[in-house]
Amino acid sequence: MKDKSQRFPPTLRLKKPGEFDAVFTRRSSAGNGWLVVYAAQSGLDDTRMGLVVSKKKIGNAVQRNHWKRRLREAFRVNKGKLPRGFDLVVLPQSKKHPPFGALEDGLIQLAHRAARKWKRNHASAGKPGGASPSPARGRQGNAGR
Repeated sequence: MKDKSQRFPPTLRLKKPGEFDAVFTRRSSAGNGWLVVYAAQSGLDDTRMGLVVSKKKIGNAVQRNHWKRRLREAFRVNKGKLPRGFDLVVLPQSKKHPPFGALEDGLIQLAHRAARKWKRNHASAGKPGGASPSPARGRQGNAGR
């Protein structure tokens, strides 16, 4: 049976700092001129979303709240088109507001791109002999030399 509720329930939101940190530390992101989307697999059946709307990049409270309302609506309307089982953190990058259709398309596209990137980067982590990606990429283990 189809869910009749069109709300954005608390179970689909990232709220705790630890939930946001878990997504940010995995470093799987995709961006365009308006948005950056970070993604990490959550182990849940649903897709959850958290918002980080910076005063420095976006502006005053009215502008920040406008971005948040539009992003929540884009998520709510398109949650069936987003990758399942992922936590998403969305950061607007521009004071200009794109048309709603472009915002929806961008959110869907970036979420899928970040999810593919996460899967590619973590594919060998669970396999025998596969090395899990290190947060300090590019560093050589020269400690003690």
